Amino acid sequence: EKRAAAASKWSTAISDAASRVWNLHRVLARRNDPVTRKNFLDAVSESRVPREFAGAEGRLMEVQIRNGGDGLMLNKANFYLFSLFWVQMSIGLGGRIQRLLKYDNGTLESDVAALYPAVRSASLSMVTELYDTKLSSSDAGDVNVGGTISMGGSYGVMGGSAGLEDAVFLGGGALGGSGMDSSEDYFSRADEAAGGGFFGATADAWTHVDSAGGDSEAGQGTRGAAAHSSASSSSTLAVFSSTEWTALQGETTSTDGSSSSSTGLLALQTAFLKESKKRLFAPLEFLFPEAVSVDENGIAIPVLPTLPSRYDIAKLDAIVREELSLADPRQGGGDFSMATMIGEMVVSMMHEFCVMASRSISETGEEHRALDSRSSSASESQTHNLNVSAVMSSLASFVRNAPENTFVNPYRPAQSTQHEEAAHSCRMALLPALREIDSLVKSSILDPLCRSLNRQVSAALAKMHRGTYLKESEDPMSQQQSSFVQIYLTDQYDAIAAKYLSQLPNEYAVTVASTVATFSIYSFVSNAALLRPLGEMSRLRLTQDLADFEMALEQLVFKGGTSLSLSQIANGKPYAELRAVRQLLYWAALEDRTLSPAEVAKGLLRDAWVKDLRPSTLFHFLFSFAPALLTSPHHFKRVDAGEYVSNTLVKLDGSVEDGEASAWMTTMACCDAYQQRESVDGGDYTDGDRRIGAILMVLGPELLRRRRQ
Repeated sequence: EKRAAAASKWSTAISDAASRVWNLHRVLARRNDPVTRKNFLDAVSESRVPREFAGAEGRLMEVQIRNGGDGLMLNKANFYLFSLFWVQMSIGLGGRIQRLLKYDNGTLESDVAALYPAVRSASLSMVTELYDTKLSSSDAGDVNVGGTISMGGSYGVMGGSAGLEDAVFLGGGALGGSGMDSSEDYFSRADEAAGGGFFGATADAWTHVDSAGGDSEAGQGTRGAAAHSSASSSSTLAVFSSTEWTALQGETTSTDGSSSSSTGLLALQTAFLKESKKRLFAPLEFLFPEAVSVDENGIAIPVLPTLPSRYDIAKLDAIVREELSLADPRQGGGDFSMATMIGEMVVSMMHEFCVMASRSISETGEEHRALDSRSSSASESQTHNLNVSAVMSSLASFVRNAPENTFVNPYRPAQSTQHEEAAHSCRMALLPALREIDSLVKSSILDPLCRSLNRQVSAALAKMHRGTYLKESEDPMSQQQSSFVQIYLTDQYDAIAAKYLSQLPNEYAVTVASTVATFSIYSFVSNAALLRPLGEMSRLRLTQDLADFEMALEQLVFKGGTSLSLSQIANGKPYAELRAVRQLLYWAALEDRTLSPAEVAKGLLRDAWVKDLRPSTLFHFLFSFAPALLTSPHHFKRVDAGEYVSNTLVKLDGSVEDGEASAWMTTMACCDAYQQRESVDGGDYTDGDRRIGAILMVLGPELLRRRRQ
């Protein structure tokens, strides 16, 4: 409260002087000399700017040069007396703040920096009031300066324009005949406390002769109320984009080659952000300590770092909300516009936390982080990484809820548009921190975990090529008991759900379950398409396994903590292909021996379910109808079918796009080799359909063209 009162007192004095300069500028622009008929503002613009305002003249000159103007002197046609005052005030304010920050070797820097929220709030109210005053006076077109704003004092007919004869304005000495009470001269007292003059000349002496100090004190309450009402009536965006606010915010100016200075509130803002960052970063010093262990011989043993506890994360949340509350006028005395500024400091703190967390993640090779192939259990390093993901999830939850808990929830059930907007601005400012947390967890924890799990699933799916579907059993009971999915996959998916998905936070478990399900579908379909030969009974067993496989994956995704179905994962493409395979298994166009290869291919392309299949799936399935002389793609590559699928068609992260072109090149190579062998052997064989090679050459380009579209 004391800081707010001091800031209000300071802003009141600045507002008082600024409004009088603005009134002076209006009067000079509207009045002419009764003898020469020359406009007073033109007369002032033609005179030399006092040396006390040389800094403001230089800053305005720089702006004029940047705008393509003359660099020799200010443009007299657009001479603006108020700009000279305001820029010089900002320069003097910046110098005073820097002297206060450096006082006694910076021992008061933290105390001075703590004034920034209150000073910024008071400054915004002051600029808003001045903006409304200038806007209303320009709209009204009234020359009665004394009625422009309630200042509580006496003005002359010319709005105090007798100050034009003042020796200070014309480059002379001290002010004379003002009659101002030194106890109420806020500028003089502030300048003395800061160790020097503010402007070199008191600007309000140009336009105002104060009759009594009591009027100024009486006007403070009314000005505070006017500022509060004007803040709600003016456009916030217009105020922030105004030249007055920009100048008051300040900028860095170089004084010589070794040092630099700043104007306005920039030095105070920089000091505040420095102290805020120091408070935010202080708890990080004690997080993720390196654990040390030695064996019986005294040799150091590498030990995984200790992770933050729930208490540590809750403490970080409290510190973040405490810093954000400085932007709440009721709690921290600041202004809602500070929410974005403080949010950026929180983002930098979260970045440092993520750097420390990344160092704590197990850096052993992925082969050591993989789960045990016999027990499907996680290694120690993998369990440690799962715990890191839980820590990051808790932190992300606190960051996500911090704006709501800081600006909205403390005032419920009351609702305020300003609090809602502040929470929204803060939420937008904190988005980079949430993205960095998600990126760290995904790249360092979830992706290696998914690759480990998918590697195990791939090894299980490769077992379907060990004769599971080659036995033409006629006993339906034995067929039911020898379901491939129930023997090799169902228990594995249950183990993944129990040992991994249950330990992961819900948002991360969904990612792992979706990735494993996507990889499993693509890998199952690709392996099934490579089965050869594929008789009628094998098709029936494969159809039953497709139903069991779909049910097992639905359970896996459900245990992952999501309400999504398989048809909603990865835009539904994997599930659509799984459903299309059932149609493919009973495609019977080849039974008509009278059809040419082109007619068979065109008929196949007209089927609606073909668009859901990858080209490689259709290519490889057609090999099951081909003569033995047409070598299968994995045999042509001289690798196992499972290895061909995992290395070429389906990557461990579930991506499939890169393998389609390679699969087509291998298919063409197989067809070329088949044609050469057929020409040599003379075609004396009846173990398959000789049209397959020609059908593949017709289908390939068209399917790839559709895939690219």
